[in-house]
Amino acid sequence: MKRIICLVALIVASICCFGQNKGKLEIPYPNVPIDENTNLVTYKEVVKQDNATPQELFDRAMLWVKKFYKNTNEVIKSSDREQGVIQIRSSVRIHVLKEDGSKVFKNIVYYNMKIECRPGRYRYTITDFNEKAASAAPVEVWLNTENPKWEIGQYAYLNQIDEQILALIESLEEGMNPPVIIEDEW
Repeated sequence: MKRIICLVALIVASICCFGQNKGKLEIPYPNVPIDENTNLVTYKEVVKQDNATPQELFDRAMLWVKKFYKNTNEVIKSSDREQGVIQIRSSVRIHVLKEDGSKVFKNIVYYNMKIECRPGRYRYTITDFNEKAASAAPVEVWLNTENPKWEIGQYAYLNQIDEQILALIESLEEGMNPPVIIEDEW
């Protein structure tokens, strides 16, 4: 008899626990790249551009920066055409996702981006993600589930950052392609 009562109590408790998950957000683990040397979220890649000089690549990168960012004077921290290097400081926005699917602005996350141009290739590095706060708060703490302040919503913030940075990279790679020359043969 005790076994039956325990079994029924266990089943009722399980049903109650499953019922509490109804309406909760399912947030996947963030697929952000972590640099093995710095342990920072870092997007980095070398992209081949056959027969392009560093100056051509630099000029393409500057054109892309001017198209992608609204205020280039604010985001470009340094640029050196001779060295083929552009350093950028910009930001993305993160939002709190509500159970009804709506979004509410939470904060701004700053990042550093470096574009380096060499003969036949360029490299971008996007890293140093920090949430705007009284003191810069690195986003890597959002991966630490042992942190007493950790919450599942932080995975959503990292996923939002990832989505925005991947869109930025796609735009950069498209902007760095050689211009299409249309010859008007008449």
